Amino acid sequence: MGVDDDILGLATLGIHDLLRFEKNPSVDDFTEVVRKILDGYGLRNAVYYCPTFRSRAMDDPFLVVTYQPEWVSHYIRSNYAAVDPVVNIGARSLLPVDWSRFDRSNRKVVKLFNESREAGVGAQGLTIPIRGAENGMWALFSVTSNDSDVEWARHRRQIVADLVLIGHFVHQKAFELHTSGEVVDLNAITRRETEALAWTAEGKAIADIATLMHISAETVKAHLDSARFKLGALNRVHAVAKAIRNGIIS
Repeated sequence: MGVDDDILGLATLGIHDLLRFEKNPSVDDFTEVVRKILDGYGLRNAVYYCPTFRSRAMDDPFLVVTYQPEWVSHYIRSNYAAVDPVVNIGARSLLPVDWSRFDRSNRKVVKLFNESREAGVGAQGLTIPIRGAENGMWALFSVTSNDSDVEWARHRRQIVADLVLIGHFVHQKAFELHTSGEVVDLNAITRRETEALAWTAEGKAIADIATLMHISAETVKAHLDSARFKLGALNRVHAVAKAIRNGIIS
């Protein structure tokens, strides 16, 4: 599974969902977006955890979680963060970490994972470490699955690249929530890129846009990909949402 617009899990979100999330995201909006991404990828749960925003204390991290509240409360009461390798190893890692690789020799760690599975967290897990956008800032984006070991090995390979993008997208929006927000250079978007975005917002297919703009389909894709990059968007739907939000198209 690559980052093509037709199969990216974020494509399960409609443009109105993205516009609302782009404009003024709340914690509830984060949870809704994450749940729809999980549905798009056939995953069980997700957690975004950032303890390093300047406006928050270390003991008051920004947290987006789809676990059952009972498990979250039990995790906190049991002080599992002190032994949880998802946090302790993830915070030091640069690459995605599969939970199956954690050392399970510690009885408390074994107890943690046994109880988490019983609580419906998921049989498998993957953590994406995130660094930036400021010095010393880090966050973790984790997803879980109920796949078997064999199924998970294949599933993980298919989605890991997309999840890295999604983790950074969620982190960027969380960062904006805790700062003055992102800035898009409107002058960087060319007239042809704007036109391609506008036709996409109208629901036109690539082939139709190529005919309307009197260019090839590949050139249309190049314009849309360039606009997507300049807007910091994950896919074309997201790029259209950002373009509308910033008044580039109406």
